Amino acid sequence: MLKVILFSLFLYTAIVGKEHVILLENENSFFFYKEKNDYKGLYPKIFKDINKKKKMNLKLKELETNLILDMEKGKDILIMDLIETDERREKYYFIPTFFYLKANMYFLNDKYIDITNFYKKKVGIVKGTYLDKEFLEKYDFLETQIIDIQTREKGLEMLKNREIDGFVTDNQYGFKDNLRKIELNRIPIMVTTLAVPKTEKKLYTELKKYFEEISPKVLKAMISKSRKEYYIDKFKDKYVDLKGKEIDVVFPTEKSNYPLYYIEDGVEKGLAIEYLKDVEEILEIKIKKVFFSKKEDWKINHITIASTIESSIKDNKNYTNPYYTLTPVIFNRKEDGFINNLVEARKKRFAVVENSYYMDYLKRFLKEENFIYVKDIDEAIEKVRKKEADYSVCDYKTLSNKLYNSGFDKEIKIAGILDKKYDVSMVTKDDEEDLYEALKDISASFLNENMSKNIYLEKNSYETDKSKEILLFSLGLLLLSLILLYRGRKNLIEKRKYEDLMLSLVSSLEAVNQFNDLETGNHIKRLNMYSELLANKLGSSKKFYEEIGRVASLHDVGKIGIDRSILKKPGKLTDDEFEAIKAHPEIGYEIIKKSGVSIMAEHIARYHHEKWDGSGYPCGLKGYEIPLEARIVSVVDVYDALRQKRIYKEGFTHEKAINIIREESGRSFDPYIVKVFLENEFKFERLFNSNI
Repeated sequence: MLKVILFSLFLYTAIVGKEHVILLENENSFFFYKEKNDYKGLYPKIFKDINKKKKMNLKLKELETNLILDMEKGKDILIMDLIETDERREKYYFIPTFFYLKANMYFLNDKYIDITNFYKKKVGIVKGTYLDKEFLEKYDFLETQIIDIQTREKGLEMLKNREIDGFVTDNQYGFKDNLRKIELNRIPIMVTTLAVPKTEKKLYTELKKYFEEISPKVLKAMISKSRKEYYIDKFKDKYVDLKGKEIDVVFPTEKSNYPLYYIEDGVEKGLAIEYLKDVEEILEIKIKKVFFSKKEDWKINHITIASTIESSIKDNKNYTNPYYTLTPVIFNRKEDGFINNLVEARKKRFAVVENSYYMDYLKRFLKEENFIYVKDIDEAIEKVRKKEADYSVCDYKTLSNKLYNSGFDKEIKIAGILDKKYDVSMVTKDDEEDLYEALKDISASFLNENMSKNIYLEKNSYETDKSKEILLFSLGLLLLSLILLYRGRKNLIEKRKYEDLMLSLVSSLEAVNQFNDLETGNHIKRLNMYSELLANKLGSSKKFYEEIGRVASLHDVGKIGIDRSILKKPGKLTDDEFEAIKAHPEIGYEIIKKSGVSIMAEHIARYHHEKWDGSGYPCGLKGYEIPLEARIVSVVDVYDALRQKRIYKEGFTHEKAINIIREESGRSFDPYIVKVFLENEFKFERLFNSNI
């Protein structure tokens, strides 16, 4: 027994007495910075807390070349924010800390809409980082010219000077400047870590326990204090003219809007409230809340607390870094059905809050007569409950909170999701230059969206304490999720069987319809190959381009419902015959919908004859109203049809087919998809020639 006690004491004193060096990169942010001779920021606070609670002797040092050499020589050095790799796992234990690292492409050009805009462009990246390797591997099809930017700040400078078109970095730190971004979804999301040498297993165990057990309340307090200290040190007397000034802040109409602002147990809480309290202390200003009542409120008050970047670009460019992302969902009564896309709802009534962020998007698909205007989301819920409206739209966290706290979760459900998200920022008046510059700088530390440890959205309640009910509600959701997961797995297996069956069936049916046409099988094969290639070159996700490569050939399945004499007619069709042909997209849509193959297959069958300028059929959709998968298939289907020899025509040469597609860019086809298609035209020619 004595030996055990002595051994335990030995291990304890080994950890307590020994000095351990932790390397931190000085990014000059509130995470870690140097003020005179002192290390300050969030990380020093965390390790000071560890030293106090765990009786350790952790010493911080800035990451320098000589220390990296010591690390490579095998010295026992801990490293903060070291990216985990297979090679490093041999030497280190990795403890997940607090933040997700999502790779983004940052840029300024407001005409860029997706990653394919960077084809053959100059892209900056810090060489030697994990992002350098990942970007080159996952986005090689962009054929970008890689420029070493050395640091994030250098990348921003080069971007402003137009030396590069964009630069790749992660989102651990925000930017003072307003940058546009595209998420690089092919690069896996990482988590910040603390790397501990494998020679220090006991130390690893104790540190891991600390990071797992730190309470959200303690971590939130550390982040807030670090933010305030950092910006007070940074600003010094820069914004002295703002000191003591009363600042009017416009809040949306609703008196409670979870998770931005709400009341819990008589205390104001929420993301916006948390950040404004810190801003108030940093700048020594007085915040006065003003609830929106008239349109002029946005313009006459100092700050608007919740503006989407899209809307602020239109009227005011003084917006900060985003601090929340809205995920709009469509909701309706529980007894009613679900909605796959807004085109299906053209005859339905939507209760909408006037001037809401989602209105421009809805108006692309719906008409004015579809809308019933309400003052706030509470009234919208009432309209849906009372069957005075069929649907409404709301951010999913806001909606979940309102339904739970009102008890309406038994009556209302989420029926669909809008295919768009919105970043929420604070916006200042044009003439408030100092306030804007200060707020923009501080907003670089608004990182709640990046946190792997939830510290801001702990409870789904306001004006009450329903912790037991919330627990039961959460357990119910968990049980429901497990049931749905089981059913989803089962359905996925069945769905794949359906899909395989449908692909075989469509090939057989087209062969029956065109039994004297030997091109049918190869046409199906080529169309799948074309579609997958083009989707890949457009930068679509792996899931997307693999699925379109399986189901693109279902585009004309509806032709089995068209009279064979019309389909095989060698001459020009009459008006009546053409009208009959135009029915095949809807027929195909109904067949695929009943088979349960996939939403993508339904879209392709129904919309592949829609045209970019709105002159297509059956729905007359225009531009981006047409689903991406249908826009892709329409281009490659025409290319293959032009090349193919038919009973009534000779096949065109590759050059002639390409010229026709080029001429139809902006009329029949999405001009950007045509651009990418033409940039890869010889690949499509090879596919045709090798699969005749």
